[in-house]
Amino acid sequence: MEAWATYRTTSATDWNARRLLRAKGESRVSVVLPARNEEATVGAIVATIREHLMDRVALVDELIVVDSRSTDRTAQVARAAGAEVVSQDAMTRGLPR
Repeated sequence: MEAWATYRTTSATDWNARRLLRAKGESRVSVVLPARNEEATVGAIVATIREHLMDRVALVDELIVVDSRSTDRTAQVARAAGAEVVSQDAMTRGLPR
């Protein structure tokens, strides 16, 4: 068991951008962030993902924030930072609340 775990255990430093892009190949990567009343933090999170994983390195292809009935400006802040924003209710149409 120890040998198996040692062989298959890595750390973030083992996965540089070039290695991640090779592993990605022709696949598409989507990041989906659920958010409810995250106006204070969602903008920085979206901007960081866009800058480092979409603009600098084409690792992430799609960035979506699912707004879960926020009562603040979560959706607007996420959209302004560069995410596609969808509402939870639009995604779960026909399902009970």
